[in-house]
Amino acid sequence: MHRHAVAAAALLAVLSCAKREDPGWASAGPARVAGDGTVSGAAAKISRFATPPTIDGKLDDAAWAGASVLGPFVDAGQGAPDTSPLAGSFARVGWDARALYLGFVVRDASPVAPFERTEIDPHCWEKSSAVEVMLKPGDLPDNRDYYELQFDTKGATFDTHWDDYNAPITEAAGGKVFGHQEWSSKAEVGSVVSADRFYTVEVAIPWSALGKARVAVPPAPGEVWRLNLYAFRDGQSVANAWSPLKRQGNFHRSARWGRVAFE
Repeated sequence: MHRHAVAAAALLAVLSCAKREDPGWASAGPARVAGDGTVSGAAAKISRFATPPTIDGKLDDAAWAGASVLGPFVDAGQGAPDTSPLAGSFARVGWDARALYLGFVVRDASPVAPFERTEIDPHCWEKSSAVEVMLKPGDLPDNRDYYELQFDTKGATFDTHWDDYNAPITEAAGGKVFGHQEWSSKAEVGSVVSADRFYTVEVAIPWSALGKARVAVPPAPGEVWRLNLYAFRDGQSVANAWSPLKRQGNFHRSARWGRVAFE
């Protein structure tokens, strides 16, 4: 009888897994905005949150239900529909007077996270399954004064501030220094890995970390900034993006980032 009970329990577990469905917030839904059209067309509208979400990696807070959806992410280079193992990835985004909020859903069934959360500026792009935020305050016609932030599924964070396109890059005793790595975003990060399906990274980037920008920070309603979002793995040999680069440089080319308008 005991063996029969164990077998029955195992069968129920298998059937339960077979019927398991993704939570509703893991679907982009129909109301979503592709990045390519915002580069020179109308900016994507970013909702203002009345109540901020809890940063725990679960996008089940009420705030996210009404958040703007950016995606689905496309091939980072050409902008074709993504057919990589990351296909179907997207992000939700919102803001308030304190922070910019991003919630990524990345369709990576087997993410890799070799770094610890406590490491300072690990090179996520070399080894991790991770997401990347490129943010430029304002919509000025240059590539100056922008921020790069990468987060993997353990919450390991690389963040830096750049003066101009890929500049500066300097040499130090420990190797290359990319931009101003002494800068810290002070971002709050939460992540959840749903085995064999997807992972989420939830982030709050406080406006206070952005320092002396060339435009007002935090933004006023109606203002437009440049933003791009990426997901990648395997040394970025597999990567997708909200707005594709169209052979106009690397991930840092702000002229190819999407445009977002704060409501």
